[in-house]
Amino acid sequence: MYITITAQSLSGNFGQSAAAFVDYLEKENEGKPMPELEQFFDQHHNDISAEEVVKEIDSNTAKLKKAEPKFYSITLNPSQRELRAIGDAPEALKKYTREAMKTYAKAFNREIDGKPVSIDDIKYYAKVERQRTFKETDKQIRENQPYASQILELKQDIRRIERGEVRGNIKKLQRQINHLEQKAPHQLNGKRIVPGMLKPGPQSHIHIIVSRKDTSNRYSLSPGSKYKASEVEMNGKTVKRGFV
Repeated sequence: MYITITAQSLSGNFGQSAAAFVDYLEKENEGKPMPELEQFFDQHHNDISAEEVVKEIDSNTAKLKKAEPKFYSITLNPSQRELRAIGDAPEALKKYTREAMKTYAKAFNREIDGKPVSIDDIKYYAKVERQRTFKETDKQIRENQPYASQILELKQDIRRIERGEVRGNIKKLQRQINHLEQKAPHQLNGKRIVPGMLKPGPQSHIHIIVSRKDTSNRYSLSPGSKYKASEVEMNGKTVKRGFV
């Protein structure tokens, strides 16, 4: 299991709303009938719609500056061994997520209304994704790239011949392409692995969108806090701050 935590991107064309990120998390639902849709869940509820997630995150940003992240993205990435151990079961993954978020809450070294931060102070929504695709940065794609480049050049040569720009033997070039396709070191079901191809085996992982503000919309809870777990004197009181 490895875990990543990323702040909302506010640079370039990214807006203040969580809508674009939630829309990205809906990609696996495209084209699926209603009974097969994978909905969001939180600590206590299942079947939460994307629209509700956007509304709840966007409305929970009191007193945050424009340049401050409004939410954080957490990804829980179980290994294939871990997924096989639980049968790659969605309910087991939801249970694991809810336990992980309890640990997340405990990592805040601060108090709200005189009590340590607990899971009930965390506003989050999670979603199980079942698939992963090969990306440009994957080892298989990088090591196949020299073959992909040669194949692209040969295909361009074929198009030039077809347009009458040059003379050549298309069948010979196609044989060279077929040879390179088979020679590429990383194959899946007899085909060269290319970007966008689905990865084999259990690939379930969990995406979590966590509000920067607590459930009361009064306090900022940032896992990216520049303060390590510590105590500081403020207005005559000892205040805990930071994220462990």
